[in-house]
Amino acid sequence: MAGLGQSDALPNLEGPFRPNRALDQAARLAECTAPDNLVWQDGHLLFTSGNAVLLLDGLHDHGREAEQILRFENSVTAMAAAKDGSLAIGLGNDGIAIVGGEHDGTAIPTVGDLMGGVPTALCFADPHTLFACMGPGEDSAPHAEGTLWRIDLRGAAPLCLASALAAPSGLLLRNLDTLLVAEGARCRLVECAAGTPRTPRVVLDDLPGHPGRLAWGSGNTIWLAIVSLREGPVAAEPYGLVLRLGAGFAPRASLHGRSGGRSRGVTSCLETRGELIVTCSADDAVLSVDLAHVSEN
Repeated sequence: MAGLGQSDALPNLEGPFRPNRALDQAARLAECTAPDNLVWQDGHLLFTSGNAVLLLDGLHDHGREAEQILRFENSVTAMAAAKDGSLAIGLGNDGIAIVGGEHDGTAIPTVGDLMGGVPTALCFADPHTLFACMGPGEDSAPHAEGTLWRIDLRGAAPLCLASALAAPSGLLLRNLDTLLVAEGARCRLVECAAGTPRTPRVVLDDLPGHPGRLAWGSGNTIWLAIVSLREGPVAAEPYGLVLRLGAGFAPRASLHGRSGGRSRGVTSCLETRGELIVTCSADDAVLSVDLAHVSEN
């Protein structure tokens, strides 16, 4: 990635994973505690911090203070936006709340027979159909695994699409038939069927770190947040990394925030208007990267 300030390559970061300072050199849009869950809704950028949903206007006005628009009793663990203006909010052991749209006020305290599960990733197929990755709750047995569900907000019984997922942390609807799930504990992406239970198929294995949220990019590419590295000399320290995936899920480029930098612990990302917005939980920052200066390996 030319022009972003190369650094010495770490042993497990080569080729498209080669380190740079793209995130450390990015503009800081806002600062708040452990931001996450970026979504674009009605022309506004929304994200979460603790138990609040925040709105950030004026993406070119750096250093703006984000406006709190929603607040809950529990921390927000996942969020998704639908085209009708509604939001699905994951609230830890309290389940899922729908805010706005036709299903405004709908509360989903349990998904299927899963009592006490924690929503870890959400996405809409349409305003009536929600997909949810659920992780173990606070009272779950050690090493409990995650699940993927299809939820009909009009009242039909939820359908479990996949089980035995290892820390599902990102979710993306590829088309009407398939979903991508990021398995944080196994450092990989798997493909699941969107309409019927099916054994997940591995589409990208051996990632350099633990994946977080997924987001669509321009040109049918996919952005993948990497929260931390899985091995190497800085594995124990926070690290910032975003991957750009092309055809066949091949890594094409990466943006880094070094272990000693100021943009570590990337949890989510969102491409809009030629910029990549990135949340860095370890450094309490929302960043903006000008994609005009990002080249692919």
